[in-house]
Amino acid sequence: MIRSPSFRLFALAALALLVAYQFRAPIQLEMASADEEVYLRQGFYPPEVTAGVTHRWTSGAAQIYLPGLGGGAPLQLRLSLQPFRPAPVSPSPVTIRLNGRDVARFTPSGDLAAYTFELPPLDLRGAALIDLQSDAFVPSQTMDSTDERALGLFVDRVEVGYGPGVILPPLIVWALLILSVLAAYAFGRIIGWNIRLAWGAALLVLIGAGIGVVFARTWTAHNSPWLAGTWVGVWFVAWRLKRAQRVDNSQFPIPNSQFLRSAFTFILPVFLAWRVALVLIPIVGSSIVGVRECCPPVEPEPVASLAQAAFGHWYRWDAIWYGSIARDGYEYFGEREASNVAFFPLFPLVDGLIQRLTGLPVEVAGPLVSTALAFAACLVLYRLVLRETDNTEVASRAVAYWLAFPAAYYLAIGYSEALYALCVLAAFWWAREGRWGWCGVAAFLAALARLHGALLIVPLGYEYLRQRGFRIRDLRADAATLLAAPLGVLTFMGYLGLRFGQPLAYFEIQALFFKGIRAEAFPTFPGATLARYLHGALTNPPSTEGVIVVGAMILLLILTLEAWARLPRVYGVYMLSVALFSLLSGDLISMPRFVVPMFPGFIALAQVGHHPWADRAILLVSALLQGVLVLLFTNGYWIA
Repeated sequence: MIRSPSFRLFALAALALLVAYQFRAPIQLEMASADEEVYLRQGFYPPEVTAGVTHRWTSGAAQIYLPGLGGGAPLQLRLSLQPFRPAPVSPSPVTIRLNGRDVARFTPSGDLAAYTFELPPLDLRGAALIDLQSDAFVPSQTMDSTDERALGLFVDRVEVGYGPGVILPPLIVWALLILSVLAAYAFGRIIGWNIRLAWGAALLVLIGAGIGVVFARTWTAHNSPWLAGTWVGVWFVAWRLKRAQRVDNSQFPIPNSQFLRSAFTFILPVFLAWRVALVLIPIVGSSIVGVRECCPPVEPEPVASLAQAAFGHWYRWDAIWYGSIARDGYEYFGEREASNVAFFPLFPLVDGLIQRLTGLPVEVAGPLVSTALAFAACLVLYRLVLRETDNTEVASRAVAYWLAFPAAYYLAIGYSEALYALCVLAAFWWAREGRWGWCGVAAFLAALARLHGALLIVPLGYEYLRQRGFRIRDLRADAATLLAAPLGVLTFMGYLGLRFGQPLAYFEIQALFFKGIRAEAFPTFPGATLARYLHGALTNPPSTEGVIVVGAMILLLILTLEAWARLPRVYGVYMLSVALFSLLSGDLISMPRFVVPMFPGFIALAQVGHHPWADRAILLVSALLQGVLVLLFTNGYWIA
C-alpha cells in the first residue's frame, strides 16, 4: 500500500500543504471590497469614504469570521479604528472576543489609530470568530444629521498575523484540499490516462492549492468545499459514464392492442387517482395559513366547495397571466410596468379557444385543458419508453414517477407545462421514427409554448446527424425542419415587434419580474448560479424557495447523468442542453417546474426502480413531497 501511487500522492499532498501553511503572510481586510463581506458575519455597514479613508462602521456588535488560519501558533490581531463620538460623549471600552472567549478589553482614543493584541493559538479547526463589542450612537439623535443608523466603531483595517511556532493546517480544510488532489488523480486514471499524466493533473491541482494557502489563505479555506466537490463530482461523472449500460437504438415493435390495454388498465387509473388527489389535498390542508410571496398577489381563501378546491385555489401566479392572455389578449405598457408579454402564446391560445367554445371561466378552462394534455402526454411517454426498452414495467414506472414528481401538479393547472411536455414528447417520438416533417411541427409548437423549446434544435439535430452516420454530405432537404424550434421563438418575437414595436418585450418584462427578486438574474457563468444558491442555503437560514430550488437543480444534474449513461445519447443531449441553459440563465427560481418536462430523467429513474426497495422509496418520497408543495402552493406560497 505504501508503494501505491495514490498513497504516495496523499503523503506528498499532506506534506506540501503543511509546508505551505508555514508561510506567515498576514491576513488583511481593507474594509473596501465587496469580496470581503463573506468574512464580515454581522454588524458591518457598507464601505464609506471619509477624509480619503475607506472604512466601515460597525453597529456596536460586529463579527468577523476568518476560516483556514490554522492552529498551533499564537496570533496577533491588529485593528485600525476610530471610536468617533459627538461631544460631549467620550469613547467607551471595546471588548474583543475570540471564538466566544474574552481576549482583550481596551478604551480607544478619539483619533484613528492602530491597536495590536496577542491572541492564543486556535484549535484544530483553525478558524477565528472575532467579535468587536462596543456601545453605539445614532447620529440623528445626537447631532445635526439624518443618519438613523446605530454606529459603533469606525473600522479602517483588520489584520491577523502569526507568532512563533509551527502552524497546524486546519483539519477540515487540509482534508478537503488533499481530497481535491486525489480526486484529480482518480479522474485522470478513470478516463484512461497513464500514471504520469494523472500525476501531472494532480500536481497542478496541488500547486494551485498551495499557492492559494500561501497568498489567499482565507479565500482558499472558504472555497475548499467547492474545490473538493468539483473534482469529486468530475470523477464521479467519469466513473458513472465508464460504467454506462445504455439501451441500444433498436426499435421494438409495439402492438396497438398491447398499448391500448396498458392505457386503460394502468395509465388511466393512475392518472385519475393523481388528479383526484390534487383536488382533495387542498381540502385536507385548508387550515394552513399562506403568505403572499410574489406578484400578482393572491390571498388564499377557505375551501368552500369542490369547485374551489379543483379550480379556485390553483388560479394564481403565472396562471393569472396566462388567463389574462386567453381572455383579453396581449398587453404591453412599456419596459417599466409588468405585463403579460412575458409569457409565450401557445397555451393561452388553446386555453382561450376552449374557453370560447365552452363558455367556461378562464380559471376553470385552464386546469381542464392542462389535465387533458397531461393525460395525452402520459400516453406518448408510455409508448416512447416501450419503443426504447420493450419493457412494460419500465414504461409504467416512468409514467408513475413522472406524475409523482413533487412539482408535477403544474401539469394539471393553468400553466403551460402539460402542453410543452406533450409537444416535446411528440417531437422526440417522430424524430426517433425519422418522420422529420411532423417532428418539425412539434418542435415549432414547443417553442411557441416556452423559450426552452428553442433548445430542441440541439438534441434533434444530433439525432438527425446520427441517423445519417454523421456524414454532412448525406444531409437532405428535411434537415431544414430542425430550424423549426428556434423559428417558434422568433415567430413570437416577430409578433411582439409587429403588435407593440418591441420584439424583445418578452425579455424586458422577464427581467422586470426578476429585478425585485434577483438583481443579478441574467446572465452568468455555468456553475456560478448553482454555487450562489448552494452557498446561500449553507450560510443563511433555510428558506422554502432555497431548499426547493437547490434540491431541484441537484436532481436535474443527477437525472442528466443517469439519462446520459442509460438511454440513447439523444436523450442525454436534451437533458444536458437544458441543464446548461438553466445554469447560464443566471437564476433558478422556477427550476422545480422546469424539471417536469425533463422526461428522459424519469425514464432513467424508472430503470433504477427495478429494485423493489428503490421503487417504493422513489414513489413514497416523491408523493409526500408533492403533497407538501401542493399545500404550500394552494395556500399562497410562491413555489417556482
